[in-house]
Amino acid sequence: METVILVGGGHAHIQCLKQLQEETLPDSRFILVSSNKYQYYSGMFSGFTEGLYVEEDIRIDLNELSRKSGVQFIEATVTELDPENKRIVLDKGETLSYSVISFDIGSGTNHGLLPSNAVRTVKPNYTFPDTIKELRDSPSPVIVGGGAAGVEISLSILARKKRLGQSGQVTLISSSRLLPGAPKGASASLEELCRSKGLQVFVDEEVENIEDQIIRTGNRSIKHSGVLLLTGPASSPLFRKSGVSCTEDGYLLVKSTLQSESHPEIFGAGDCVTLSIYPELAKNGVYAVRQGPVLWENLKRTLLKKELTTFEPQKRFLSILSTGGKEAMLLYDRIYFQGKSPWKLKNKIDRSFMKKYK
Repeated sequence: METVILVGGGHAHIQCLKQLQEETLPDSRFILVSSNKYQYYSGMFSGFTEGLYVEEDIRIDLNELSRKSGVQFIEATVTELDPENKRIVLDKGETLSYSVISFDIGSGTNHGLLPSNAVRTVKPNYTFPDTIKELRDSPSPVIVGGGAAGVEISLSILARKKRLGQSGQVTLISSSRLLPGAPKGASASLEELCRSKGLQVFVDEEVENIEDQIIRTGNRSIKHSGVLLLTGPASSPLFRKSGVSCTEDGYLLVKSTLQSESHPEIFGAGDCVTLSIYPELAKNGVYAVRQGPVLWENLKRTLLKKELTTFEPQKRFLSILSTGGKEAMLLYDRIYFQGKSPWKLKNKIDRSFMKKYK
């Protein structure tokens, strides 16, 4: 009997669980290990922040999904990977052996040199609801990070405050222009939109220090009632400690088959991995979703001792950025526009995604 362990409840593993409801693999058993029984869908974080969704809308019950898929679920955190003996150690002291293992554990938040006890983050993602509930009702929250997540959360908090008649200033600080990977025209248009909605925005400013009530950049000091750091991903220390092939910054290094460069029985997907032939590929949920079918197919083929298939990242993809008040900005290549229609499309896509896995 072959034992396949899925570590983490990310997009790719959720798709594997769904496939196991439709396919059976002889002489094999699957185990899902996750730090929390719920996996929260980041695509709906902005809507939850604004109050458009309740917690039940944005989460998948991994225990229930596992049960439906005939998979054993263990709520625990993996503290050690022993690739030579093909086993993992859990935080509760239990040791599990595997024939094949896959990691889809996401990433942490890059704190840089900032004191971690002075800021909030939304990772691991099951901490998101409690973090946001506290921050969004505080009078002067500051969000650090000008990527999609930072912009969405900032505008969603602001929209909620307006709807509820709450006073206070919401501030967004970015070390670069907003959406640095987008066309400059889209970044400039988004910055103008943020200011027109009343968001206080500072771009091209590095945060130097965060104190209890003050956040300092190279240009100014800003009073705050809480700071949320959305400054990019950080790798788990798990892979570096285990001795498997990693990038310099600690991400599991995988081939285009999503298979470890050093250990063929180890697979990975999503933000916790870097593809060796696409080392600059962004840590983006779009790619994690696309990797799901490839990961499932290759787990099957490994068990059946067949040749593996490969993952090819798409060069262009549609992105819809919530801008608060049931509005959104749609971006595709160099095309972008903002309004009610993109938000309706985003809402439809997000709800359809969640319905599929519940």
